[in-house]
Amino acid sequence: MSAVLSQPRFSYADYLAWEATQTERHEYIGGDVFAMAGGSTVHNTLSGNIYMALRAQTQGLPCRVYMADVKLHVASADASFYPDVFVTCSAADAARSTQQQDALLIVEVLSPTTEGYDRGAKFAAYRLIPGLQAVVFVAQDKPHIEAFRRSAEGVWTLHEASGLDAVLPCATTEGAFRLALNAVYAEVDFSAAKAAVAASSGTSA
Repeated sequence: MSAVLSQPRFSYADYLAWEATQTERHEYIGGDVFAMAGGSTVHNTLSGNIYMALRAQTQGLPCRVYMADVKLHVASADASFYPDVFVTCSAADAARSTQQQDALLIVEVLSPTTEGYDRGAKFAAYRLIPGLQAVVFVAQDKPHIEAFRRSAEGVWTLHEASGLDAVLPCATTEGAFRLALNAVYAEVDFSAAKAAVAASSGTSA
C-alpha cells in the first residue's frame, strides 16, 4: 500500500468501475483509494508457501484459498482489500466471481513500508467481518508468525510461534489449520529479507 491517490473520493461502486480500467491494483477505505506497492521476492515466496500449505489443508472441505489478486470486500467498513492469502468457506462466496466477503482466515506478510497499515486500519476493518476467526501476520526477516484468533465470545487473543521447528495452530470451525514455519519459510533468503528491512528503515544491514 502506498500513499492515497489524489482524486475525488469514490463511492464503492465508482471505485469498482474505476479500478476495472486500471493496470495496477488499488485498495479502498471509506472513499479513499490506495495504490498497491509491488512486493519483494521474499514476500512472494512467503505468500506462495502459505497459499500451498492452506490449499493442501482445505482438500475435502467446502473452502477456497485465494491470494494477491482477489478482492475482499468489507461492507461494514466501506472497504476493499487484497489480502496476501485468505480462506473462505461460505456458499455465498463460492457464487461470487469478482470479490469475496466471508473470509474465515486472513494472512498478511508484513513489509517494512506497510506494517503499520496492516496492523492498524486494515486489521481494524478485518475485525468487522462477522465470520472471521483468525488474522495472521508473518514476518519476512525471521521465522516468526503472530495469529490473532477470535473466540466464540468475540475476544481476540494473540498466539505466536518462532523458529523453523515451530508450528502455529489456527483452529477454525471449518478446520484445524496449521502453519508449520519450516514450510512457510521454505526457500526464504533471510539475508535478503533483512537487507530489505534495513534499507526501508534507513539503517545499515
